[in-house]
Amino acid sequence: MTSRFPQAFLWNAFFLLVCMPTAWAHHGFNGRYDLSKPVWIEGVVTKAYFGQPHAELSIRTAASLAVPSPLPDLAESSSFLSAGSLVVIQELRGQVVRVELPPTGQFFSLERRIKVGDRVAVIAVRNCDSPFQLNGQWVKAGNGAPVARSGSMSYMVKGC
Repeated sequence: MTSRFPQAFLWNAFFLLVCMPTAWAHHGFNGRYDLSKPVWIEGVVTKAYFGQPHAELSIRTAASLAVPSPLPDLAESSSFLSAGSLVVIQELRGQVVRVELPPTGQFFSLERRIKVGDRVAVIAVRNCDSPFQLNGQWVKAGNGAPVARSGSMSYMVKGC
């Protein structure tokens, strides 16, 4: 049996020393994500990445994208998101939209449920600052149960 300790240790040291400053800037931990206007995104997956530092989905939306009726059950996310506040951003209609997912096991587990060509729905919070990244908090693939974050994070604010 071979030990993975040296390889894992070297990777972690490399990440902390070389990649962490870039990751810190990329993720915008100093950014603010608006909880007051959660964004509805629904469409067909054109790209799905489930690796570090976080999973990402690219979703082609329809030109007619609209908030669903009836409103979705937010599951665990109802502690910080309001379905009644859902919005569709006009400039995202008919576009391929990139959504970052939280770097947690529950969202990485979606790799078994989401493939290119699948229809998905996502509720995301939008960064208040350019380039206005979308951070998915609730994801529903096909007829499956949604995967949802259970609580807000410190970078989430009520209005920009």
